[in-house]
Amino acid sequence: MDEKKEFSFQPDKIGEAESTEIDKNYNFDLFTPNREKNNDSERLDREAKARREAAKREKKATRQKSRVEKAVPSTLPTDIDTDIEFDTEPMLDAAPMLDTQPETNFKPVLEAELDTEPMLEAEPETEPVLNTEPTNTESEKPEPEKIQGIELDDDFQIGSMLANESKNDIVLETDVHMTTRIRRTSRPTAQKPARRKEGKVGFVEYFLAHKTKFITVLVLAAIAVIGIIAIFGDMRMDIFGFTNNTAMMLLLIFAVVLMVLCSFTKDRHRVIHAFLWIFVILIVAGSFAAFTLSGVCDFFGISRGRTISDFTIPEDGNWGTAKIAEELYEEGIINHPTLFRIYSKIKGNDGSYQWGNYELNSEMDYGTIMYNLKQGNHAATVQVRIPEGANVDKIISLLEENGVCTRDQFITAMEDMEYKYSWVNQIPENSVRYRFEGYLYPDTYNFYAEEPSVNNAKRAIDKMLNGFDSRLPDNWKELVKAVGERLGKNDMTLNDCMAIGSILELEASGNYNEMRNVASVFYNRLTWSEPKFLGSTPTYYYPDNRYNTNAGPMTVTNEDGTKKTYSAGSEGIPPGPQCSLTESSILACLQPSDTSYTYFVTDKDMNFYYNKSYTAHLNTIAKLRREGK
Repeated sequence: MDEKKEFSFQPDKIGEAESTEIDKNYNFDLFTPNREKNNDSERLDREAKARREAAKREKKATRQKSRVEKAVPSTLPTDIDTDIEFDTEPMLDAAPMLDTQPETNFKPVLEAELDTEPMLEAEPETEPVLNTEPTNTESEKPEPEKIQGIELDDDFQIGSMLANESKNDIVLETDVHMTTRIRRTSRPTAQKPARRKEGKVGFVEYFLAHKTKFITVLVLAAIAVIGIIAIFGDMRMDIFGFTNNTAMMLLLIFAVVLMVLCSFTKDRHRVIHAFLWIFVILIVAGSFAAFTLSGVCDFFGISRGRTISDFTIPEDGNWGTAKIAEELYEEGIINHPTLFRIYSKIKGNDGSYQWGNYELNSEMDYGTIMYNLKQGNHAATVQVRIPEGANVDKIISLLEENGVCTRDQFITAMEDMEYKYSWVNQIPENSVRYRFEGYLYPDTYNFYAEEPSVNNAKRAIDKMLNGFDSRLPDNWKELVKAVGERLGKNDMTLNDCMAIGSILELEASGNYNEMRNVASVFYNRLTWSEPKFLGSTPTYYYPDNRYNTNAGPMTVTNEDGTKKTYSAGSEGIPPGPQCSLTESSILACLQPSDTSYTYFVTDKDMNFYYNKSYTAHLNTIAKLRREGK
């Protein structure tokens, strides 16, 4: 039976129907069978409405088009099928009313522009449909669909189409007459191998993609190289104040631990991760810089501690470059024996070094050292021992006896020539008897003895001064300042401390612990309320009375049995040391004991007795006399 004939519209029964919620978007005039299609009033209303709606859609499409062009290529997920449908059917109501042609210059977003990799195994499900031909006349308007006798206009058809779209479709309006739909795919990504981009990937792009791995590998490689060279090359390094290979390796191991921590904090604590990487980079960069700088400075003889050495290559020793480099390292002339061997190999000096006696110092660069060793030095040398507690007059006599220099040559070299030590300028040359009295370190030396000369005297003095300088602690300036604070003397100098040290050398003769106690007695006397005489008996015997520290005149019996009366001395610290100091006396005067003693006396067995008052001191002396000591 014809369904159309059975249909009849009964408006009077509408009120009897159940009340339901009605979507306001639907136009119920569409269901009126007797609606007048050609009613001029309705047509004019529709045209006005169409213009307004077209203007709104055009404005909205302009905004969305810019967003689509920006968002689609950069945000398109990899599991989206790039099959794109373009629904470009013109809006049926609005098309006849438009004064201008609809825009047809819209360029579809293709695969290359979306920057996505298409699937290789299958073609898109549907070809993109792009219909941009406008329909400007009402005669070209397609016939509306009819469902059960109801004529559906274009608004209803478009609304139905949008309502029935699949939930997997993404709808993007790109123009007034276009709707772009990007269809999702439900197939897993693993089943769609991506096609590689054409062209080779550059190193910069690859590095940026794997920069963490690159940095990690470089850091570990740098640590390995530095460790191997430092350990097997016997290098003395100075990294952040550390001067031994063990400390250096511990520092680098700490850097590796920080790198491991970086890997655990990368995604959880980005700030901590960044700081850890900064520490790692600083440690490794500092180690590498110190390693490089140390090698460069050693090559040019810069920043080494001043060291003078009598270097001898035996005639039948059969020393090669490796043995020479090792001995130079042990003598403190160079810091990098491996680097010395490499440079010698490059210069072609291997096998050309001559036997002989050489006087080398740590301020020489590699080229100068190699040049001297190639020349050979067969000059005669003499061994001279400078005793502890010797003064300048005694030292000059020893050098004259061994043919090193004359007295006048020695005095000229001592008073007129320059010597590169930081403490030399602290010596009050106008107050002391001899410029370097007390600073010529007692030891056994090899001196040139071909012909006495001023140069021989200068080399001899430089060696003895270097011996003193090498025994000074690295923090001697801080120690001198601490002694000055103890005495309330802001202008305390190293020369003042060495003046006390020379008295310790004469009084305690190498007993370090007793030297420290005696130094405490002298420093206490410099701060007590009584006259500040140190009262050291040995200071009587120095030829110049300016070093006498006793309060009154004294008559003493000399070794030959003769007697001599000495006048009174001066208060306070003498103008300088009066004999050569050993390492024990140098350290004792810089680091005295903390006691309250102000008197001491020794017996014939060199046992020391300390007291805090003069009466107790006299009682101790009387007791020792009764005991025959």
